[in-house]
Amino acid sequence: MDLQVGFKKALEEENLVHGVLKKLHIYQTNNNYQDYVQEAMIIFAQAYVDYVDQEQDLEKFNVYIYQKLSWRLTDMLRKEQRFFNVHSLEVFDFERVKEELSDLFLDDIDLSCLNEFEQKLFFDLFIDEIPIKFLTKKYGCTARNLRYHRDSIRQKMSKLLS
Repeated sequence: MDLQVGFKKALEEENLVHGVLKKLHIYQTNNNYQDYVQEAMIIFAQAYVDYVDQEQDLEKFNVYIYQKLSWRLTDMLRKEQRFFNVHSLEVFDFERVKEELSDLFLDDIDLSCLNEFEQKLFFDLFIDEIPIKFLTKKYGCTARNLRYHRDSIRQKMSKLLS
């Protein structure tokens, strides 16, 4: 069977393709949205031709192709994510710069305006960037209390730095 028949069927079932993309949280705001639509159409057309050649029940094709598109597009997303993780500049370069800047920044700041608890909290929240959720266990107090101290630290530091 000719691949053009598969593409005609893909154009007829374009809503199914967009439904799969929506299920995978690939929205039109994604920069690669049209690329994913084109890939899905190609996968759809090829799968349709193969499905018809195998003389299987065409009533079950939509279920089959929905799952096949979900799997293949998920594989593409994973591949893209792995590529991004390997070739990302953020992880490699900026972590070192962040540490160097934080060391230089902390040398110039006088933390004597903060009490001992606030100094520990300052380092955990702002330097180590530990979420409040985890710090509640570490300090044995409520998230509300930690947010109160965080805001107090922010006020003191803004006065100090202004």
